[in-house]
Amino acid sequence: MSPAPSPRPRRSLWSIWAPLPLLVLVLLDWTFPLYFWRIPKITGRAADYGYQFLYDVSRMGPKAEGAVRILACGSSVAGAFDPAQVQGLLQARFPDVPIDVQRLLKPSMKPSDYRLFLRSELSTLQPDIVLLMVNLQDFLHSNFEREIRPDVQAVLPPWPTLRERYPHIPLSDSLALLLASGSNFFRYRQPLRSSIEDHARALVSWARSPAVSGGYGVYPDGYARRRFGIPVQRGKPLDLDYFIDPAWIAQRGAVRLDFRLGRTSLATRSETTPGWKTVHLDLPGDGTAVLQVSSDSAWNRRAAGLADDLRLLGVRLRAAPGAPPDGGPQPFHYPPTDQRDLDAFLRMGGATGAAYAERWQAALARDDDFGGRLRAWRDTRLALRDTPFAPTDEFRELAGMVDELAAQGTAVILVNTPENPLMTEYQHGAYYQGYRDFFRRLAEAHPGVWFVDLLDSLPAQDFNDLMHATYIGVITLGPTYADVIAEVMRARGLAPASPP
Repeated sequence: MSPAPSPRPRRSLWSIWAPLPLLVLVLLDWTFPLYFWRIPKITGRAADYGYQFLYDVSRMGPKAEGAVRILACGSSVAGAFDPAQVQGLLQARFPDVPIDVQRLLKPSMKPSDYRLFLRSELSTLQPDIVLLMVNLQDFLHSNFEREIRPDVQAVLPPWPTLRERYPHIPLSDSLALLLASGSNFFRYRQPLRSSIEDHARALVSWARSPAVSGGYGVYPDGYARRRFGIPVQRGKPLDLDYFIDPAWIAQRGAVRLDFRLGRTSLATRSETTPGWKTVHLDLPGDGTAVLQVSSDSAWNRRAAGLADDLRLLGVRLRAAPGAPPDGGPQPFHYPPTDQRDLDAFLRMGGATGAAYAERWQAALARDDDFGGRLRAWRDTRLALRDTPFAPTDEFRELAGMVDELAAQGTAVILVNTPENPLMTEYQHGAYYQGYRDFFRRLAEAHPGVWFVDLLDSLPAQDFNDLMHATYIGVITLGPTYADVIAEVMRARGLAPASPP
């Protein structure tokens, strides 16, 4: 008699459920780009430039059908281009043309890096016009001729970067790029960490922020900030008078205002002409509240040449009932940080004329990081002054990128960005003249490429250092960029020709 078969051992719960967490992680990793970029980024650009760059790319996505997309790319000097301002100005000129203006900015990212990036992303981004914003600093110490900076490497597509730059990448970084090619969690580990930290800090700040019980954001002279609030009595109608300054329309093209009580939108207004306006609001409910008003842009009187006023302004109110003289506290905004807000940093404190020149010389002589950086920029350029210009690999990479974009039918605008006129000695030598001629010849060699030299387009007082414009300089340059892009749009048949 044959022995009875032994019973099959029962599988433990561990053996059944253990693979599930791994499967969940694999699923989250595979779908990471689909859900992570929907989480609002709540900190400003300078908090993490790499995170912001990747966030901007994902938020951009494919362009809308029939839209004209303009994409500005560059290192930190691309901060002189405000996409929201330029879009407003272009949309005012061509109201029947859907216009989408975007900007990608990453400090220390050089033309060779953008060439590698655009090779992988051009079919997704689909720009009609690309502005390549360059400065002499972008061509010194090429990323193509040495190890890539880790923060730049983190925003480039990992596998193409490894394939094309492996001679310049250490073994440890090569292994990291290989792993990043297969794992989104690993590739985007820095943005993921930044997002968690940012939201944790924002929640703490939100919990500690005081409630807004009165008006805020209104100056004693009646001008308001971009966001402001005034105390109102619920249950009563309100006719609010406000003034749209002509300089605001000139700087922005149009102004959109939103009027809210709490989460309830009472009205929106789109203003395309200056002057006094009135909005009638029916305020629901009972008791007192704060009417919150926000605009889609700010403007500056100094940028308009009207006064030495450093403020970023909004509307002017005929009457601001209950507004405290100091403007009061603004409410905590969570989330996200509005990408249309300009950085109000002024390294020289808003000085002008002789006072600015005095502060500049003092900064140049100081024994600190900023003074050392200014002297390094000056000395590097002076050392090149009388050297005959010879294009390095970085210049050849930019020329190759222009060739590739032109072959795809994309219009290219090469922009030599402004520099501070207080440091111009090197600009009169052979090297810098050859540098500018390189871009002119590159544009002349392609029918769909333009060169715009903005070197001398801003006064010294509109710079924070040698080549980075203040927010006043950014606003000042906006109409210039809009003029250039409008000309290219007409030349390419992307916008109607000017009326005769």
